[in-house]
Amino acid sequence: MNALLLFTLLVSFSAARAQQVFNGTADDGSLYQIVLPTNWNHQLVLYAHGIVDPQEPIALPNDTGFLDFRDALVGEGFAVAYSSYAANGFAIQEGIRDTDLLRGQFATVAGTPSKTFLVGVSLGSAVVINLAERFPQNYSGDLPMCGLLGGSPLEVEYVGNARVLFDYFFPGVIPGTLLHTPLLPYDPGVPPLNLGDAVEAALVNGLNPVTSPTLPTLQLADALGLEAASPTEVIVGLVEVLGFDVRYVNDLLARTNQESPYDNRFIWYQGSLNDKALNAGVERVSGTLEGLEYLLRYYQPTGLVRIPTVTLHTTRDPLVPYWHEALYLFLATEQHRQGLLVQQSVDRFGHCAFEDPEVAHAFAGLVGWVDYGIKPAGGDVTAP
Repeated sequence: MNALLLFTLLVSFSAARAQQVFNGTADDGSLYQIVLPTNWNHQLVLYAHGIVDPQEPIALPNDTGFLDFRDALVGEGFAVAYSSYAANGFAIQEGIRDTDLLRGQFATVAGTPSKTFLVGVSLGSAVVINLAERFPQNYSGDLPMCGLLGGSPLEVEYVGNARVLFDYFFPGVIPGTLLHTPLLPYDPGVPPLNLGDAVEAALVNGLNPVTSPTLPTLQLADALGLEAASPTEVIVGLVEVLGFDVRYVNDLLARTNQESPYDNRFIWYQGSLNDKALNAGVERVSGTLEGLEYLLRYYQPTGLVRIPTVTLHTTRDPLVPYWHEALYLFLATEQHRQGLLVQQSVDRFGHCAFEDPEVAHAFAGLVGWVDYGIKPAGGDVTAP
């Protein structure tokens, strides 16, 4: 049965089987949608989406990867429910509340499911891990993908490190400082020319041994700990993580009441040609108790895994590094809960850069574990 489920999930559905679609708006203004197949198997999947630019309108997730996954699930008889969240940006708080509310909203139109699975990507992984750790009685299995499972504090530290290191090696390219960055367009390659193009040009030049003999781009990547297998991956990865700072730092500060959620006073950076000079010259930022406490609330996982959990992560993720997986395994082991955790990896560059068979394999393994007690294998599941 598990193999059959995997096969059917891999099929590309041009149109899902007969279904009912319920749309609504929650009291907090979040939008939600419930898709209920006529051949419902009485199992529900709650999906938590990733981060959305704070400047974008509130909307339901509609990227192709999600829509294909949803339609495959519906075609196999699973009901699927998902929310826009009441806010964009670093909306873990809203995501937790609005995803959990979906259970009640679903029950009003279809009744109580026999099993409820959580699936989250990127920031949505923090949402579903929070719900799985705090309310295991409400959920049957959990699939966080490309998630900040080592916690928001370390993820914000990583993004902040990228910015202060970039400013050291390429001063003046990005206006302002880490916590005082003007909100500017950041979309390299998309006219008109914008800050993203300037950052990319600086990084490309920093790999030119003629104009930049010390190769500052490589020094930056090494000091940050960026996992990359080629110059292109180095540039693309750094452009992506720096864009996160430009587009989201003001949203995060608004959530912490302008209190600093980042502190690098005691970090010793290494990997440059002159670490002493680097550490003497890099911007130093003090965190505040209020700022750091916000990140602990939204969200620092505990590792208290109480339902079957399968994670999926690319090994060269430039935005949410693969080391998050090792940290979550450490937390689960400290809680003596590693037996309920299976970690799968995809040997590829990119954030959430999965192929459909890899996601289907992870979900089918979770369902087989919950429904039939067949624990899936961890490790490399890269699609051929």
